[in-house]
Amino acid sequence: MKKVLFTLAAVCCSLALSATTYNCHLKVTINETSAEQDQVRVEVTNTNGAYTLTLKNFVLVVEGIPMPVGNIEVSGVEGVDQYGYTTITFSDPVVITAGDDAQYDFWMGPDLGEVPLDLVARFTGSALSANIDINLALLNQVIGVELFGVAPELKGDVNKDGEVNIADVNSVVDIILGN
Repeated sequence: MKKVLFTLAAVCCSLALSATTYNCHLKVTINETSAEQDQVRVEVTNTNGAYTLTLKNFVLVVEGIPMPVGNIEVSGVEGVDQYGYTTITFSDPVVITAGDDAQYDFWMGPDLGEVPLDLVARFTGSALSANIDINLALLNQVIGVELFGVAPELKGDVNKDGEVNIADVNSVVDIILGN
């Protein structure tokens, strides 16, 4: 009987918690100057309808010089499901924690204290798009972080109907939205 109850509890816990890791391109804008950077991993966890979005080991690269910032995490955010994707919005101060990438000894995020952060993220099971604005009032600037999904490389007759036409575009949209 104990095994049955334990198994049932484990199944309930796994249903209540789900996490998806996205590989995203990263674009950072500071003072109207933008630079794209390497792909990053973003994790979105759903615990009973409350979402947590985590960008670990965020490194800002300015003129080729890496500036390790740290981990950006927002949690307990309610999601809105509509049009086939989920949207989360967040606007509050956060503390950026130190990253754990061994190639960096110092992470500047913890020294910043609480920083106002605005986030809008949209995601499906296979794609994520997010905008994060980090307001550094001390420096009188906003660091804009844009995350966007890595789409599969597609060309030609995507839906394999023998023609290259608008139906191929619809197939690409369905692939991106995970339909």
